[in-house]
Amino acid sequence: MKKIKMMIAALLCGIAAFTACDKGEDPIVEEGIKIEGKWTIKEINFTSNVKQWGSNWVENQYELIPWAPSMFGSLSGVEFTNQDYIDSKTGISGKVYKQYNKSFGNSGTIYYVWNYSSDGKGFSVKQFNESMPPFDFSLTETSSLKEATIDGKRSLEFTTTVQSLDQAKKDVPYTDPFGRPKVTATATFTLVEATGEIDTNITPALKLNGQELIVPEVFTPTVTNENIAGKAWLLKNGSKLYDPSIKDSQDPKYEFAKLMTLHFYKEDSVKIRYSFPMGIVGTKQALRSFDEKTSLFSYVKEAGAMASNTQKFVWKASYALEDDTQYLVLDLQEVIDKYKTENEAKLDLSSVDQALFKRQFVSVKPEEVGDKSEKVNKDNYTIFK
Repeated sequence: MKKIKMMIAALLCGIAAFTACDKGEDPIVEEGIKIEGKWTIKEINFTSNVKQWGSNWVENQYELIPWAPSMFGSLSGVEFTNQDYIDSKTGISGKVYKQYNKSFGNSGTIYYVWNYSSDGKGFSVKQFNESMPPFDFSLTETSSLKEATIDGKRSLEFTTTVQSLDQAKKDVPYTDPFGRPKVTATATFTLVEATGEIDTNITPALKLNGQELIVPEVFTPTVTNENIAGKAWLLKNGSKLYDPSIKDSQDPKYEFAKLMTLHFYKEDSVKIRYSFPMGIVGTKQALRSFDEKTSLFSYVKEAGAMASNTQKFVWKASYALEDDTQYLVLDLQEVIDKYKTENEAKLDLSSVDQALFKRQFVSVKPEEVGDKSEKVNKDNYTIFK
């Protein structure tokens, strides 16, 4: 009898379950990965319909619209909020999605919404106006959404498709940068959960099929404190270099022509390397200043063994572009000898060949001007004494 009661109970439960389904109640869906919150974009790896630009510089920022690496590479992070929103003009609805970089993210204007996919295993981002901000940052429904840990922080990885410039037609003349030919590109994003506010000084590593992807910079001849900060420069190969031997007298008028490298590693300092007798390249850290209104750059080189007096060098600074290579051009204005002593005086440079005053330095990585760098080599220059 006990077994019969159990069988009846089981049968009734089955009927109840069947009836519930028959009445149209929602089936239980397995909960997917939760993406709500703020995330720093660590890496974007483009895998289709994107290739290297082919040059390091462009003359106008509009040349890069709507190239996805340039647009998405400017972002620092994103936020998936829980705020419901319906756009009154388009009727598009979802939860508010925000993007952060130095230019936008805190205005309060809502440009996008996001939604989980129907299976709960992905999501999509929709921008209401495809031309405002000046690029469509929409993300199609994603795939391969994964959760992991990077440096002790929760991370997300997903593959999606984005709009990008058709690079086969990038050189076609245009009048409307927002109406240029587009293609759909595939990219894998890696996000790391933010533990506070998103740092807008950080941008993602960009890759093309796993290799470094270079986004051209917009060339400007104007030097600023911001665009020189952290940069390193190496005297252009073939330049004349003042390198007297240990037996020669040091002429203070030519001390400026010993300069081989500059590294603007601090706001008020520059690390310089310069020619020194016996095949040596010396290194000094010098106080420096830069006036953006006059473009005058100056630094003080302290006296040392086998060197001239303490001197202050004043240069006019600008950038030049040759064969897709950026140069820092320093045009000597004056040299103050015996700087900050009672005998301080501006040197008379009238007897110096004026062609020497303009010095060109090529942009390099900081490690390429370090003490152990083989690139800093006197053999690359025309030596005079």
